[in-house]
Amino acid sequence: MSEEVLFADPGYTWAVDNGSAAPDPWPAAEPVAAARAADGWLLRGRWILASEPSAPAMVRRLIKAALAGDAWADDLRPDVALIASELTANAWLHGLPPVEARLFAAQEAVRIEISDGSPTPPVCPPVGGQGLTGRGLGLVAALATRWGVDGAGVSGKVVWAELARGCADSGTAPIIDTSIDADPSAAGRASFNVRLGDVPTDLLLAAKNHVDGLVREFTLATTGAQAGSSGPLPTRLAELLRIVTTRFSEPRKAIKRQALAAAAAGLPRTTLDLALSPRSAVAGEAYLAALEEIESYARAARLLTLQSPPQHVAFRRWYVRALVDQLRALEGGGGPITTPSFEQYLLNTLDAEVLAGRATERAARLQRVTAALASATTAEQVADVVVSESVTALAASGGVLLVPADPGHAGQRGGQVLIPGAVGYGEELMAQLRAERLDDRLPAVDALRNGRAIWLESRAECYLRYPDLARLEPSVVAMCCLPLVVTRQVLGALRFSFDHSRLFDADERNFIEALAAQTALALERARLFTAERRARERAAFLTSASDLFASTLDSGRILERLLRLLVPRHSAAAASWRIPPHGISAAVPLDATVVTAATGGADVVRTQGVPPPGPVVAAAGRGAVVREPTTGTVAFPLIVAGRTAAVVALGRAGFADGSADGTADGTADDTAGSTADDASRPGRAPARLPGGTTFAAAAFPDTAFPDTAFAGTAGADTASEDEALVEELIRRASGAFGNALQFEREREIAVTLQRSLLPRRLPRVAGLTFAWRYLPGSAGALVGGDWYDVLALEGGRAALIIGDVMGHGLHAAATMGQLRATARAYALDSFRPAAILTALDAAMNRLEQASISTVTTAVLDPRRRVLTVASAGHLPPLLIPRRRRPWFPPVEPGPPLGAGVADYPELEVPLEPGSTVVLFTDGLVEDRSRPIDQGLELLRRHAAPGLSPERLCDGLLATLDRTHGNEDDVAMLAVSLTDAD
Repeated sequence: MSEEVLFADPGYTWAVDNGSAAPDPWPAAEPVAAARAADGWLLRGRWILASEPSAPAMVRRLIKAALAGDAWADDLRPDVALIASELTANAWLHGLPPVEARLFAAQEAVRIEISDGSPTPPVCPPVGGQGLTGRGLGLVAALATRWGVDGAGVSGKVVWAELARGCADSGTAPIIDTSIDADPSAAGRASFNVRLGDVPTDLLLAAKNHVDGLVREFTLATTGAQAGSSGPLPTRLAELLRIVTTRFSEPRKAIKRQALAAAAAGLPRTTLDLALSPRSAVAGEAYLAALEEIESYARAARLLTLQSPPQHVAFRRWYVRALVDQLRALEGGGGPITTPSFEQYLLNTLDAEVLAGRATERAARLQRVTAALASATTAEQVADVVVSESVTALAASGGVLLVPADPGHAGQRGGQVLIPGAVGYGEELMAQLRAERLDDRLPAVDALRNGRAIWLESRAECYLRYPDLARLEPSVVAMCCLPLVVTRQVLGALRFSFDHSRLFDADERNFIEALAAQTALALERARLFTAERRARERAAFLTSASDLFASTLDSGRILERLLRLLVPRHSAAAASWRIPPHGISAAVPLDATVVTAATGGADVVRTQGVPPPGPVVAAAGRGAVVREPTTGTVAFPLIVAGRTAAVVALGRAGFADGSADGTADGTADDTAGSTADDASRPGRAPARLPGGTTFAAAAFPDTAFPDTAFAGTAGADTASEDEALVEELIRRASGAFGNALQFEREREIAVTLQRSLLPRRLPRVAGLTFAWRYLPGSAGALVGGDWYDVLALEGGRAALIIGDVMGHGLHAAATMGQLRATARAYALDSFRPAAILTALDAAMNRLEQASISTVTTAVLDPRRRVLTVASAGHLPPLLIPRRRRPWFPPVEPGPPLGAGVADYPELEVPLEPGSTVVLFTDGLVEDRSRPIDQGLELLRRHAAPGLSPERLCDGLLATLDRTHGNEDDVAMLAVSLTDAD
């Protein structure tokens, strides 16, 4: 035989037998060729294939090339090539190397043989099967005239197919009886017979096909990664798939063969009888664990194979665990054990799944509640989440969250309860629940008081333990009440009602208790959040109050602002009394300033000649807070320099008609108080002030801080915090009030000094009419150094002087007095304005005062109607002619006095008959809201000619808004020329 090489490709060897005597590359195949020759088959080609994904495509090309010269094979060539590629793919995927392909021909017929090193025969699925594997063999069966499998010992097998021209059948060719055992590799090994019973054949095939799909995907992915055509598998996934494909292949393939045999026989159920080695137990456990983990990759869409259906998972767990249990028992020397049937396993699994589903549902609901509670910051928000979710989860007819009015004293008898939220209860029942007190014999307050859960499983038990329930809630059949406890402190209770009998099993009690624990933590977070928020609010409130007090130096305004801060935030009414240094008594009338909540703190009512109430007198005398138990009035002293300078009292407002209790004569009526609060506190006769204000009820009423965690009545702790806040507010107001009193004393001294230094009356000068004004700055500004003077000179002339010493207070007033005395002395010696200013500058430099002053000096000659002006940095005078527009003469100002440069130009200005000259300081035309240029223009525009100096001064002060509350001192001097010469 000679060998003619027709095609060569790396990894493949093929030859065509044409009778040459060349050596055979695979001598072991010669008996096969001889056997086929005896049957009339002629070897046309033989190829040794590498284990690569491209092997099927290469076989197709080789087969087509080998049959290219035979015209009779034109019709068979495509089918032969397809069959050869499918058999090659099957050997590559499911067999072992080496893989060889052989082609035979005889009398217009073709035979294909594919041999590999695995003795396990291929599996052909039943017609219409849904598996992803085995479809290639189904295609072979459909195209071939006949096909089969021959054994080659334990070293491998041969899968063959024959096609004959003109003999093609539209049906599927049956597989010829194989000449190999079902599992030759098992020969000679120790094994145990395991019987699992029967299962539905369809389920068995579907489950095995799903696993085969995983094996196929793994094989393709692995070879693709090795060939570089796809990325590598994750290391853990590759290890899991290796376990699935190799560790449990023996039982898996045996089960599949039995299922296929049952399907071929039309049997609806398959009896599983297996002969397995003892090592299959360990392999089975690893196989099942690997498949369970692989499911997570399928769920995350990391695999092409879909997640296993639940019935497949159940079947897999059943048969693998049954195999393992039986093998363990047999290996240990015991006899066969009875394995529950698959149906029984499903029933047991269903019971477990139902219980697990309930637990999962409750855990999910508890998780939802916990997540929702994370954002709850008030008791109402906590109740809204917990009560609604719990009523639904427990199928309760109603539920409510109760909290003690005083959280720190939940065990205190007689205390009240609050209800932040409820579901399923009517208004009548809600009203009764709100009326419960901690000493009532009812389940919810019992749980609050004792900190123990209450479980009532029947109506008889409810009424036996709590008889009042029959009246309170007659429809109740069962009930549970759980205390909400954090660090041994009871914060509240959950109460759930049921209109049917309810047996609270251990799981349900655990769920409700876990719900109560989460609710307690949420309430504690809400309490801490509220406390932190209140602390921020109080700090901001005190800061704003301090700024408000510091913004004024008027002691009266400070007291008014303090009262407005107290009402209505902390009291329904507040009043203040100034305490004179010699003290007060109840018999001496004293002015009071009152603010009430009836006007929202918007109006200030001052009453005069009112004897102060007893608590006020006591607080003034003791210098300490005084509480009147009968009226509820609380009096706070404002301590300044060791003595009580004022007293602030908190109480409640009376009726608008001036009476405390709404009676026509204003008398108190203890039986019908002016508020519902008084009705519940007999014996509190209100102490009334004129103006309709009484000081009764609580100093810190229920409306204080309504936005607390438990919206409603503030507890004792909250009231204590509020009182501490009021005391701090009073303390800060005392400091500001003391500063204001100090300022007012200094200002009074300065004003007295300044007025004593200014001229009490002006001289009479023929032909001139004078008017002057001096207005000290308002409270909030110290007295300044503004001054003016008029001197009669020889020749009927008059010296007009106006000035402004820089600074305020006693220092400025003292400097002003020295300058005025110096100016009077020099004005009488020198009649020129510039000379007067020069002398004043020299005197200013000699004074031991580091001050600067501006001065305007003018000499007015009424006979000649001439005004001579010089300025030391001061504003020019305003000239108001009788028939022309007012104007400012262009006086060139020199430097201010004390600057050390004496240069003061003079300006002579002729005047018309009836003209008026106005000299003024900058306080008249300048303030924070108006620049000086605008003020000067406003002054010029509104200076009306023809007015007397008195009327002119009053009109200009009113126009420029200087009649009251001006920030700076104002000095103004108006001089008019009379018609008489």
